[in-house]
Amino acid sequence: MDVSEYKNIYKNESSHFYYAANHALFLSRVAVFRTKTGKALEILDAGCGTGLLTKKLQKFGKVTGVDIDPRAIFYSKKRGVKARYASVNNLPFESKKFDVVVSMDVLYHKKVDDKKALAEMYRVLKPGGIIILRVPANPILLSSHDRFVHTRERYIKKKLLKKLQDAGFLVEKISYVNTILFLPTLLKAAFEKISSPNRSSSSINRVPELLNKAALTIMSFENLILKHYSLPFGIGLFAVAKRPDLSYNQKTSR
Repeated sequence: MDVSEYKNIYKNESSHFYYAANHALFLSRVAVFRTKTGKALEILDAGCGTGLLTKKLQKFGKVTGVDIDPRAIFYSKKRGVKARYASVNNLPFESKKFDVVVSMDVLYHKKVDDKKALAEMYRVLKPGGIIILRVPANPILLSSHDRFVHTRERYIKKKLLKKLQDAGFLVEKISYVNTILFLPTLLKAAFEKISSPNRSSSSINRVPELLNKAALTIMSFENLILKHYSLPFGIGLFAVAKRPDLSYNQKTSR
């Protein structure tokens, strides 16, 4: 990611509709799991960025963030969260430590080997624990923003599902998300291919208040739909998957 983007995200993350809606989606799934377990959770934010999601997760238990960029760690600590320098390809934790691993917009990055990262996330999860993640979707949407944040790939649903299953996870939910943003993102990507195919710039900027509220309202409605249904297209993919509790299965099968 470009150096300036961390400062940009830090400035806009608390109000921008994109982060507000996607954070809310993550928090709602952690809340459901917290209710099921009936206990405070041990949570890992794998690729914590500037740390706002990490901070929001603290109401569910003890949260640790990791990121490979020192600037991300700097901004995370500025928010007052626990964060340490580490790669998601090689997590510095013992096996079966966390109840929940969250990872928002991380697996897509050029510095991430998604196969290794998912294997590591599986390793550090307790049996019965869950992973919640989001990745950018649809290769056709590749844009100047992707070049700016060093995108390795945008995923399709079938490929992400297979990668999760190959890592050993039982996938409970997988869906496209942020459908409202699909058409404007598609038009932007198409225009850039014609006008400036090598351009690199961020799409995260200050949004006029009324537009920001409108977009957040629609994306919040999408989040409600996702509780019961999956969306057929969108600019991202959202997944919830579980590390099987084999010991529990063995006990119940006797």
